[in-house]
Amino acid sequence: MKKDMELLQLKYFLAVAESEHMTNTAKQLHIAQPALTQSIHRLEQELGVSLFERAGRGIRLSPAGAYVRDRVKPAMETLEDVARDVQLFQQGEQGVVRVGVHAASGVAIDGIAAYSELNPHVSFEITQDERERHRDVIVTTITPRGSSTVENAVEKTPFSERIGIAVPAGSALGETASLSDFASERFIALAGSRRFREVCDTFCARRAFTPHIAFESDNPLVVKKMIGLGLGVGFWPDHSWGDLDPKSCRLVHLQEPEFTRDVIVAKTSRCTPDSEAQRFYEFLLDYVAKRWEE
Repeated sequence: MKKDMELLQLKYFLAVAESEHMTNTAKQLHIAQPALTQSIHRLEQELGVSLFERAGRGIRLSPAGAYVRDRVKPAMETLEDVARDVQLFQQGEQGVVRVGVHAASGVAIDGIAAYSELNPHVSFEITQDERERHRDVIVTTITPRGSSTVENAVEKTPFSERIGIAVPAGSALGETASLSDFASERFIALAGSRRFREVCDTFCARRAFTPHIAFESDNPLVVKKMIGLGLGVGFWPDHSWGDLDPKSCRLVHLQEPEFTRDVIVAKTSRCTPDSEAQRFYEFLLDYVAKRWEE
């Protein structure tokens, strides 16, 4: 039997194993159901086991089928990765840089814009999907629970920053305050799916402090605007979100020392020497370091 037919059989098998429905899988694969059924039967004959068993009017994986799925799926994913890696390598040679932005999006995008202005021939693919594995450079933060998106990094640099609370310019609070001083304040917060929100929620929980969330947005600019309008207060990192407009807002530093976070700039093994991705990574490190010095 030809090797490409074996791979096709395994692909069909994994699709049926996922849905446990022959007709629906045939439709998804855009092939006739008899052809799909025959392919599964040929694979069963080759392996000498039954991969599926009847379950009422449907089918389900047999114990042997589950074993084959668990062995085959990682191998197929690896083969798919190889094919995509070759394509992405070719793109990288042509000046395409893939950046995963999972935190500090403002400074990350500013850095990308600055690099693009100096290097107009370079294209960027930006993703916020943490499941995406094909990235050259990653900008993220490690949460207090240890969660991160830099497991595949070969080099990473942390930039530490304090987290304060942005208040309207006319607030009676001083330059520093305790978290408890904000017990009666209305908070404007990032949506819960953002990593900065997770950091702040975790620190608040450790202090047994529950902020009264009056407004939520997934955009830091919206949060900043609403604070400036006097609609509430909000957690604000020292550097990565940029400066507050002193006419409308100011930053109150928290006395609680744990209110800090590390913004991580990392590179993966895809940043090969002399590649565009490597040059951008070095540029971004310098760009972020200068932002932290301001």
